Amino acid sequence: MPMNFNRNSYLIFLLVFLLAGSWHAQAQELYTAKGYWSELNKDTYKKIQQKKVKGDSLTVNETSYVNDYEEYLVNYYQRMSEEEKAKYAQMKAQWDGEFTTQQPQPSDEYDFELRPRDRLTNGIYGLYYGISLVAITEMEEAAAVGIPLIMAGLWQLGPVMNPKKYEGITRGTIRAGNTGKFLGLGYGLALGLAIGGDSDNTGKLALALSTVGSISLGEAAFQIQKKKQVSEGHIEMMRHYGLLAPGVAVLGVGATNTDNLNLVGTSLLAGGVTGLIIGNNVAKKYDYTVGDVDIISSLTWITTGLGFTAAAEAIQDEVNMGLLLIPAGTAIAGTVWGQKAVKGVYLTKKQGSTINLASGGAALIGLGIVALIGSESPGVIIGVPSAAALIMHQSLFHSNKMKNLESKMKLGREGNSRLKFSMRVTPEGYFANKKMSDRLYVTNNFPKLAEPIVKLKLSF
Repeated sequence: MPMNFNRNSYLIFLLVFLLAGSWHAQAQELYTAKGYWSELNKDTYKKIQQKKVKGDSLTVNETSYVNDYEEYLVNYYQRMSEEEKAKYAQMKAQWDGEFTTQQPQPSDEYDFELRPRDRLTNGIYGLYYGISLVAITEMEEAAAVGIPLIMAGLWQLGPVMNPKKYEGITRGTIRAGNTGKFLGLGYGLALGLAIGGDSDNTGKLALALSTVGSISLGEAAFQIQKKKQVSEGHIEMMRHYGLLAPGVAVLGVGATNTDNLNLVGTSLLAGGVTGLIIGNNVAKKYDYTVGDVDIISSLTWITTGLGFTAAAEAIQDEVNMGLLLIPAGTAIAGTVWGQKAVKGVYLTKKQGSTINLASGGAALIGLGIVALIGSESPGVIIGVPSAAALIMHQSLFHSNKMKNLESKMKLGREGNSRLKFSMRVTPEGYFANKKMSDRLYVTNNFPKLAEPIVKLKLSF
C-alpha cells in the first residue's frame, strides 16, 4: 500500500533528519583531538606532574586528584573516534611546540635553588675531605688550616665551576647526592678497617677510603637520580636500610665479643651493600613518602632503645655480650612494624617531622625525670626515655593516621571522594530507538531499548 506524504509530513521528516544529524555531530565534537590535548595540559594537572618529576611528595588530595584525572583522560581518549585519535597522533608534536613557545618562564615555585643547608652541607663535606688529606699527608702549621678551608670552598663552588652538572636537577637529586656522600663515607671507613685491621696504617687508610667512598658514591647517586628520577621517599628508604643493616651487622659481631677489626669492617661493609639492595627493593614495592620513612626510622630507633633496655645491665658488666642480639632484633622489628603501620596513610613531610620532633622531646623529658630521681641503672636511663618516646610517637601517629584516612573518605565539595554520581543526557538515543522500534522486545514487562536516553553512573 503506497504511503502518501503531504507537505507538512515532508517538513517534519526533514526537521527530524536535521536534528538527528545535529545531535550526532555534537556528540562527536564532544571528544576531539584538540580537546584531549587541552585536557592533558591543564595547569593543575601539569603542576602536580612536575612535582612528581622533581621527586617531591604529593599530598593525599593531590594523589587522589591525579588518580581521578588520569582515569578521566583514559575515558576521554576511548570515546574519541578513530579519526580524532589519528589526528591527535599527527598534531601532538606541533601543538606541544606551540604550547612551549607560548608558556612564560617557570614561576619561583618551581625554580630550583640551592638552599643554605645545601651550601653548608657541601662545605662540610669539603672540609672533611681537606682534613683527611691533611691527616694522611701529615701536613703541619699553615697548610693544616688552609687546605681544609680551600677544599670546603671548592666544594661550595661546584655549581659555578661545573654548571652543566647542575642543569635540570631537582630537590631529589640533591637529596640522593648527599645520601650517597654520607653512606659512602661510612662504607669507606668500613673498607679501611676490613683491609687494615690492627695495623698502624689503618687510620690513614680508613680516612683515605672514606674520602674516596664519599666522593664516588655521592657522585654516582647524584647522576643516577638525575637520569632516572625516583621519589624522595625511595631515597630515604635506601638511606634507612643503608644504616640499619650495618648497625644490625655490628651488633651481631659484637655479640661474639670479638676484637677483630677486620671482621668488624667486613661486617659493616657487607651490611651496607645488603641494606642498599633491600631498601631499593622495599621502596619499589610501595611508594613511601618522606613522612612515612621518618616514622619508620624513628620507630626503629625507639625499639632499638627498648632492646638495649633489656640488655644494658649485662652489657655494662660484659658478662653476656650475646644479649646484643636483642636490640639487633628489636631494630628489625621496629622497621617492619613501621612499614606495615604507614601503608595507606601517606604522611606528609610536616607530619613526619612533627611526630619525630615530639618523640625526641618526650625522650628528653623522660631522661630529665631519670636525672631527677638520680637513677644510675643503665636499663632505667635508656628505658624511660625510650618508653616516653614510644608513647608520644604512637599517640601522634594514630591521630595523623586517622586524619589522613578520613580526608580520603570525606564526601562533598571539601573532599576528594571516590563515591561519585553523574548523569548524562543523550538525546541521540531517542532517534536510534525510533529506528529500532520494530525490534524492541519486552522483558519482565519493561521494553529493552537499543540506546538509553539518560545515563546514570554511580562509582565508588
